[in-house]
Amino acid sequence: MGGRIPSCRLNKKLPELLAPSGTPEAAWAALAYGANAVYAGLPRFSARAEADNFSFEALDELIGYAHSLDRRVYVAFNTLIQQSELDEALKVLANIRDLNADGVIVQDMGIVRLICRNFPQLRLHASTQLAIHNLDGAKKLAEIGFSRVVLARELSIDEIEKISRDCGIETEVFIHGALCYSYSGLCLFSSHMLGRSGNRGRCAYCCRQPFHASGEKENLPFSMKDFCAADHMNALLAAGVFSLKIEGRMKSPLYVGAFTDFYHRLINGKLNTDERIELLADIQTIFGRPATDLYLNNPDNKPVEVGNDGHHGAFIGTVKAITAPWLILHSNRALQKHDGLKVETTGNHSFGFAADEMRLSTDPERKRRFELPANAEIALKLPPDAPRFEIGVPVYCSFSQTVRQRYEFSAPRPGQFRQRRRVDINVFQSFECMKLVASADCDGKTVQAEIYLPGPLESARQPEKSVETVRQCFEKLGETDWMLGELTFEKTNAPMFVPASVMNDARRRLIEDFSTVWKESRPELPRLDIFSGVSVPPSILWSIKVRSIHLIGKLDGIDELVLEIDPSKPEEIETARASRPPEKLRLALPTIIRDEDVDTFRELIASLPDQQKWEAANIGGLHLLKGKEDITADWPLYTLNTQAALQWREQGIRQFVLSPEDDAQNLNALIAQLGDASIVPVYQHTPLMISATRPATTGEDLTDRSHRTFRVEQNGRQFVVVNETPFSLVRNLDDLKATGARRFRIDLCYGIDTPEQATDVVSKIMNGVPPPSHPGNFLRELQ
Repeated sequence: MGGRIPSCRLNKKLPELLAPSGTPEAAWAALAYGANAVYAGLPRFSARAEADNFSFEALDELIGYAHSLDRRVYVAFNTLIQQSELDEALKVLANIRDLNADGVIVQDMGIVRLICRNFPQLRLHASTQLAIHNLDGAKKLAEIGFSRVVLARELSIDEIEKISRDCGIETEVFIHGALCYSYSGLCLFSSHMLGRSGNRGRCAYCCRQPFHASGEKENLPFSMKDFCAADHMNALLAAGVFSLKIEGRMKSPLYVGAFTDFYHRLINGKLNTDERIELLADIQTIFGRPATDLYLNNPDNKPVEVGNDGHHGAFIGTVKAITAPWLILHSNRALQKHDGLKVETTGNHSFGFAADEMRLSTDPERKRRFELPANAEIALKLPPDAPRFEIGVPVYCSFSQTVRQRYEFSAPRPGQFRQRRRVDINVFQSFECMKLVASADCDGKTVQAEIYLPGPLESARQPEKSVETVRQCFEKLGETDWMLGELTFEKTNAPMFVPASVMNDARRRLIEDFSTVWKESRPELPRLDIFSGVSVPPSILWSIKVRSIHLIGKLDGIDELVLEIDPSKPEEIETARASRPPEKLRLALPTIIRDEDVDTFRELIASLPDQQKWEAANIGGLHLLKGKEDITADWPLYTLNTQAALQWREQGIRQFVLSPEDDAQNLNALIAQLGDASIVPVYQHTPLMISATRPATTGEDLTDRSHRTFRVEQNGRQFVVVNETPFSLVRNLDDLKATGARRFRIDLCYGIDTPEQATDVVSKIMNGVPPPSHPGNFLRELQ
C-alpha cells in the first residue's frame, strides 16, 4: 500500500515496535533506532540457543537501561522443558522476576503453571511456538492467564484482525524476518533426523537443505523467502494489533538497528513509497533474501525460494556483457570501492567478489574510480577465479560501506544501569554511640540490619555539613545491589561528628550485613506439585489413530480407535460410530483448524452430544471441546513434564500422548509419575513439518543428500512432510512396560496407504515384531 500512513491513524496509539536482541549490542542498537521493546534470551531455555544470549548481569543492565527510556524488555523462555529441568527452571524464573522483566515469552505449559502459581507478577506472553492460528486458541490462552499471544505467521490480515478484535488479550505479529516452512512449534524434522530439537532452540535448519524428486533437478523445496510486511503496514495498523515484531536474535546489531529504524519510520508515517523502497533496498545489503508477504492478503502466494538460500543483497541490475576481465551492467545504485557484489551462477549458487577495481563503461580501460553513481553503465573487474556468467543473470550489492556507516549507536557505560533496590537508612545519634539501621521491604515484610559506632562522640561543629557527609557516604553504594532510599535522622541530639573514613567503613559493614539478612529472608523456592491419582492398569491398552475409518478394516484387539475427523466426510464418522461401541471410539480434531473452518467444526461437535471421547492437538481445538469430560491431548500439545500435565488436567484433559521426540530418560520419568494418564507413541510416520505452504516440487517423494526418503501428504489445506522410514519404539516395549507403561498409541494418520498395510503393521506391532524403523531420540539425549 503506497504513500504515507494516513494522518487519522497517527492520532491513535500506534502499536509497539518489538525488536530482537541476541546480544547486548543488538539491544542497544534496537533501542537507539526506535524500538519500544526488545526481546532477549538467557543461555538456557531459549528458542535461539545458539545466539550469544544474555547473562543475568547483562539482562539486568538491559532492563535497567530500557526502563530508564520508558521501554520494555521481554524474556524468551520459549522452549520445552523436561522433567529433570524443572528445578532449574524455577530458579531462572525467580531471577527473571527479580530483574523486573516486563513479560516472559512461553511455550511449555509446565512453565505457564509455575509462573501462574509462583510468580504472578510476571506477564505471560504465548510464544508463536504454540501455533495459535485461530480465535478459539487465543481465547483459551486468555482463560489460562496469558496477557499476550504471538500469532502464527501464516495468518491473513483478516484473520489477524478478527483475533485481535475479539480475543480479549494483546496480539503480537511478526512483520519481518526469516520464516520456517512449518508452523512454528510443529516441526520435528531436525529433532528426528539429527537429534537437535527446534522446540529446544537447537534447530539444524533441515528445511534449508537440498532435496530432489524423481525427474526433477535438486532444489530447495522447503526453503522460505524472508517475511516482509512493509507493503501492508496500513492494514496491520488498522487491524488492532498491539505489537509488531521483527525476527532476528541470530542477526547482527547492524541488521537489528537498520530494520528497527526502517519499521520505526514506516509505522510513524515518515516514509513515502519511494523512500520506503529505497531504504529497504539499502538495508538489504546488510542481509537480504528474496522477500515474501506470505499469506497476508494472497492465499495463493508462493513463498518458497528454490534457489540460493543465503544472503543475496540488494538487486542492482543484470549482466549486460562480459569483456574479460570486465563485467558490464547498468547499476541502479551508487557503489564505492570495496563494496561487495554477488552474481548468480548456474546450479542455484552465486559468486561473490569485492568491487576493488571499477569504472564507468565509457571510461578508458586504465581508468579507475573510487565511487560510481547510480543509474549508470559500469564496468567491474572480475577476479581471476570468477566463473563464466550468463548474460542477463542478476547482480546484487551484498555489502555497502555507505549503509554500514549510517547505523552507528552508542552503548551505555558498563554498570551504569545496573538495577538496584532501595534501602532506607535511619541514623540514631547520641554522645554515647551512633546506631545505623538499614531497612527495606522484602516480599511484603520489612527486613533490617543495624550496626553501632561506639562513643564517646562529639557534637558536629557544622551540623549541616555533618548531615551532608552522612548522605554522601550512603550515596556511594558502588558495586552493591543497593541504592539509597530515604535517609532519616532521629532528632534526639544535635548531629554528631564522625570522621569520613569511619563512616565509610561503617557503611560497608552495614550493607554487607544487610545483604546477608536480605538473602536469608527471601522465601525458598516452592516445591513442585505432584501429579496425583495415578494408577497402573493391569493389562496393556492399544489405541490406533487414523484419518480414514476404511484404513483400519476389521482389525481386532483395538482397545480404542481414534479417528481424526473431517467435516466434509460425515460418512466416516457415521461408520466409525456405528461399528464401535462408545467406550472404544475417540474423535480427534486436526492440529490446524483455521478460522474459516472453525464454525463447521463447532457445529459438528455440537451435533454429537452423546460422543463421550475426544482428542485435541492444539489449544484452539481444546477450546472447541470446552465442557467435554474425556479429552486426550495428542503429542502436538507437548507434555514433557508433570507440571505441563497438571496444567492440562486443569483444562479438562485426562490423558496425554507423550512426545515422539522425547528421550528414554524423560519418557520413563513421566510414565512413572503419570501412570495410566500417559500414552506412549510406539509407531507413526511422524509429521516432521506441518505447513500451510505447498513445497516447490511436483513430486510427492523426495530424497536428501543422505539418501533418506520423505513424502509430502496433504491433510485438508495443510502439507505434511513425513519420513518414509517410520518412528517406532516396538523394540523397546519390554523396557517401557517395566517402567509402568500400559497405554500405547499406533498412529497411522500418515505413511500408510492401504488397509492391507495397516493390518500388517498393527499385527506385527501387537505381536512384538519390530518393523524397519528409527527410534527418534529415544536412545540419545534430546537436545
